Amino acid sequence: MKRTLFNQFFAGASLLAMAVAAPTAIAQEAETADDEARLSTVQVTGFRGSLAEALDVKREASGVVDAIVAEDIAAFPDLNLAESIQRIPGISINRVAGEGRQITVRGLGSTFTRVRINGMEALSTTGGADSSGGTNRSRGFDFNTFASDLFNEIVVTKTTSASMDEGSLGATVDLRTARPLDYDAGLTAAGSAQFGYNDLSEEFSPRYAGLLSWTNDAENFGVLVSAAYSDRTILEEGFSTVRWQDANFRSVNGVACPAGPDCASVDTNSLNYHPRIPRYGRLTNDQQRLGLTGSVQFRPTDRTTVSLDALYSNFEATRVENYMEVFFRSQEGQIDVNSFTLNNAQNIVDSGNFDISANANGTHPIRSEGRYDELETDFTQFTLEVDHEFSDRLRGNFVAGTVQSDFDNPIQTTIFFDAVGDVNGYTYDFRGNENTPAIDFGSLDITDPSQFAFTEFRDRPNSVSNSFTNFAGTLEYDFNDAVVLSGGVSLKQFEFDTTEARRESTNGSLVCGLPGVTCPAGATGLPITADLYSILSGFGTNLGMPGSNDTSWIVPNVSAAADLINAYGIPGAVRDGNTRGVEEEDLGVFVQADFEYMLGDVPVRGDVGVRYVETTVESTGIVSGTAVTVERSYEDTLPSLNLNFELREDLVLRTSVAKVMARPSLGNLTPGGSLDSFNGPPFSYSAGNPGLDPFRATTYDVSLEWYFDDEALVSFAYFYKDVDNFFNSTISNAVPYSQTGLPASLPPASSPLFNLIQAGGDPTVEVRQTSNGGPGSISGFEIGYQQPFTFLPGIWSNFGFQGNFTHVESDDIIGFSPNAYNATLYYEDDRFSARLSAAQRDAYITRRENSNGRDERGVDSSFNLDFASSFQLNDQIDLTFEAINLTDEFEQQIFDAADLVNVYHHTGTEFLFGARFKY
Repeated sequence: MKRTLFNQFFAGASLLAMAVAAPTAIAQEAETADDEARLSTVQVTGFRGSLAEALDVKREASGVVDAIVAEDIAAFPDLNLAESIQRIPGISINRVAGEGRQITVRGLGSTFTRVRINGMEALSTTGGADSSGGTNRSRGFDFNTFASDLFNEIVVTKTTSASMDEGSLGATVDLRTARPLDYDAGLTAAGSAQFGYNDLSEEFSPRYAGLLSWTNDAENFGVLVSAAYSDRTILEEGFSTVRWQDANFRSVNGVACPAGPDCASVDTNSLNYHPRIPRYGRLTNDQQRLGLTGSVQFRPTDRTTVSLDALYSNFEATRVENYMEVFFRSQEGQIDVNSFTLNNAQNIVDSGNFDISANANGTHPIRSEGRYDELETDFTQFTLEVDHEFSDRLRGNFVAGTVQSDFDNPIQTTIFFDAVGDVNGYTYDFRGNENTPAIDFGSLDITDPSQFAFTEFRDRPNSVSNSFTNFAGTLEYDFNDAVVLSGGVSLKQFEFDTTEARRESTNGSLVCGLPGVTCPAGATGLPITADLYSILSGFGTNLGMPGSNDTSWIVPNVSAAADLINAYGIPGAVRDGNTRGVEEEDLGVFVQADFEYMLGDVPVRGDVGVRYVETTVESTGIVSGTAVTVERSYEDTLPSLNLNFELREDLVLRTSVAKVMARPSLGNLTPGGSLDSFNGPPFSYSAGNPGLDPFRATTYDVSLEWYFDDEALVSFAYFYKDVDNFFNSTISNAVPYSQTGLPASLPPASSPLFNLIQAGGDPTVEVRQTSNGGPGSISGFEIGYQQPFTFLPGIWSNFGFQGNFTHVESDDIIGFSPNAYNATLYYEDDRFSARLSAAQRDAYITRRENSNGRDERGVDSSFNLDFASSFQLNDQIDLTFEAINLTDEFEQQIFDAADLVNVYHHTGTEFLFGARFKY
């Protein structure tokens, strides 16, 4: 888990800037009254103004809150919502196709974080490559489905109050779209246009956004519409291994195994791993993102405001994946090891020369794999909010709305072109570079279609649907000048459904065995004619692989190959483990008192209250071909207390304690199960558990915030979460497949488990089930610093800095980086603005080690550097330039204790040129 010298330099420079600037800034407290008066008349706008507004939100909050405010209409500071949110202390993101997808807050993953849009809980999901998590069937929110231009404020609340809906252990993220009464009377118009260029894909990508708002002169009625559209092509190239393993080869150094004297050096007892599927690959992502918002507000009286908001988002994508690979996995019996070297420090076969033969079923370990996906997410939300003052002391807020998110992956087709006959002299060598090895395909010409055959296909259409229906009402009563009493009730209905079918499970995946397909006599597949393939070329730009590696190879035309075998005319067999659903109904009530008192000479404000919630769950899954539904319910009582002590006018001490809960993962609630047919033996069967209790925790927070100057802050926050119930994934038993009760036809055709069963074997299967677990804890701290350098002379006074550092510790959870920081250095004057933003996170674990202390999975440390600038031509028009991922940071997934390469991909640097206007 490595960091480059550049990363270390930048981190050191950022810390030095904080160390030098902070004491100097503190000395400015002695400014003269004249200076203070002058500063108070300056109107702060632009990026600096957005930071100041966010600071105001944080300072006035009852709990621990951070915010991001758009610096102007259609000018949110990042291309993607997740990219923006990562600037907040305690938040890190993961990326898919070069942009943020999900967030982690204070060590807790996306399934522990609630997202609300315009005050109503929502969930939007999409899909990704297998190495990036595939289809999202969890409670985690995929932020890449939305254009950031649709929103003008993000508020992240890391503590809770009784008035806030339950369901989060990490944070509640509130996204706000614009409303017409946010603007002055009359017409407001704004828009932006940008054109992006990616230096790896060498493609241009347009991006547009616009807003039109009108408010009458009385400012009691307004209408607003906004739209955002982008069309983006991203190329992703790199190397991957699909993990590492040991196995028994056919022979080693010319002598058959297991008798050969050198076989023991690389067999299953040697503990020396080789890559499972070493491959270079290119992924081409074409994405179109459309967002629309509409809002109508009116005030029929001075005491009533009615707001109707609508949000629509459509995220369409196609993804083409092409790999030139060798399936060592479960096919080592067809491979002779002619020579090899060992890296004893890493326990791997780090180089080798191999002769490779076809499998008995006609497939071959050497393959050109092509996959084509069509993906679409439709998101629709309608929200009605009414604020009414019944009297000078009694107020009410009422919210009702619906959310519907539908993800569809109707085409997920994979075509395999396999080598024909024996291939001699295939080599790989990691000794020169552990991430981009030298690979040579020996006697095989990987650009010659006559040396390949179309042997196998897969198609796995799937879908995910999520919906919310919310009703909530709250009353507030001014008990006296110091106490506000409030209470409310909420009803939330949530429905989740997911489906998956597999066409290759109906008649098998082998092309020659499909109805209506006739292969030439003695052939292992269909011949590859000119319409079935193309040549991938120009591979490896800035990848760092050896110059001797192939940069071109034959790739399938997936559409033509699928049509040839009538793949889409084959009915799909239902995939039991991914055909399931959950229905939840949550009824919550709360009472709360907000107060302001003097404790001696110290002003104290805060809130105390309790929330009670009943949850009823119906979980449906498929067990032995039959749909089974299990119903259960549980109750939670959740008290909370937030106290804020204004120790001085510029110094705030916050303390919070609360009981919180988060509902179980959707995948764990199914009565059915899921079989992993590709990783083993032993293979695994994961059974769901609809009887799971929610995660429950007591959270403690304390923070000290020093607002030592205008628009400036130094803060320290400590948090501790005492979790009562972490889930345990237990192995109930390890049995032969025949004793699991699962049908022999369940494993997908051509999977390793299927092949072993067809060969007469009875492989071992570990039957796993998630169960209610024991206690655990998470703790950590956040440090933040923000300041415009107005104390410096001349042009230097236009600079400023915002940065934060987060440290998290836990022995009980995975998926978090122990250390992460964000830093932004900016410059802003009356016409020109520029900022350089860095985000770094440590390596983190995504799957724990096995009982032998191996096979740990994780993601290596990352450092992302972005630049944004604008120049004001006049009061209406700004020119913009941005550069995303300046250092072309690689996504690096790692495996085993030696941090072996699992995925090593990059997406290039993206440059955007554009303009914004406002009227």
